[in-house]
Amino acid sequence: MGGCSRCGHGRLAAVWIAVLVVTGFGMTGCTRAASPGPPVMQAATLSVDPAAVLLDGREVDAAMGTTGAKVLDQGDAPDDTVDTDPPECHGLDYIAGVIEYVPTGFTAMEWWIVGVDNSSNVVQMVAQLPSVAKADDFIDAQAKTWKACEGKVITNTDKVSKQATSDRIAEVRTEPHSVVALQEGGRQPCQHVLQAVSNIILDVDACGGTVSDPAEAIASRLAERVRESA
Repeated sequence: MGGCSRCGHGRLAAVWIAVLVVTGFGMTGCTRAASPGPPVMQAATLSVDPAAVLLDGREVDAAMGTTGAKVLDQGDAPDDTVDTDPPECHGLDYIAGVIEYVPTGFTAMEWWIVGVDNSSNVVQMVAQLPSVAKADDFIDAQAKTWKACEGKVITNTDKVSKQATSDRIAEVRTEPHSVVALQEGGRQPCQHVLQAVSNIILDVDACGGTVSDPAEAIASRLAERVRESA
C-alpha cells in the first residue's frame, strides 16, 4: 500500500480506513558568473534516499511528545485504496496516492506509518521528482485544490471493505513551497503538510501527540535531513 487517509494509510484495509507547516525553502546552489558581478543563484536538483529521510518510532516520539511509537507499515510506491467524495479532494486526505503522484514522474518514493495503535499516528512520505520546477508546479496545483476543499466534509470509502469515514477541512494555509491543512473529525484533529524542498516532496499527516502542530514538527525534521544531504 502507498496511500494514506486520516492517519491510517487507507486505514490499512478495514482496520485503518480513513489518515504540512514549516515554511519551505528551495535548495539553492551558487555558481560564479562569467562576467564580474555577484554569484548567480540556481536551484539545485537533489538526489536522496527517501527511506533515510523518514523518522523512525523514537524520532517521531521526540517530535510529537508521544511514547512507544514504531513503524507499523511501509512501502515504496503509490496506491489508491479509497474512493473520495468529493473526488477533487482526494489528495488532501490521502498520502502517496496514484492519482496525485503518478503524473509527476517521480523517480523515488518511500512512505511509513509510524505510531502506537490507531491513535497518535504519523504518515510520512518522501518523493523525489525529476526537477525543482516539477516539484513547485505540484505544490502550486495541490495548494489550489486544497484551498477549494476548505470547509468541506470529505468522505473516504475503502474500496475493499466499503467502510467509510469523514472529516471536515477546517483550514487551509498556503505559503511559498508549502501548503497545510487542519482536518477535523474522529477522535482528534489531524494536520496535513505538503512541502517542496528543491525537487523533493514531503507529505506528512499527523494526529495526536502533545505538540500543537504535529505534522509541522515532523515536516521540519524531514526538511532538515533533505538539506543536510545536499
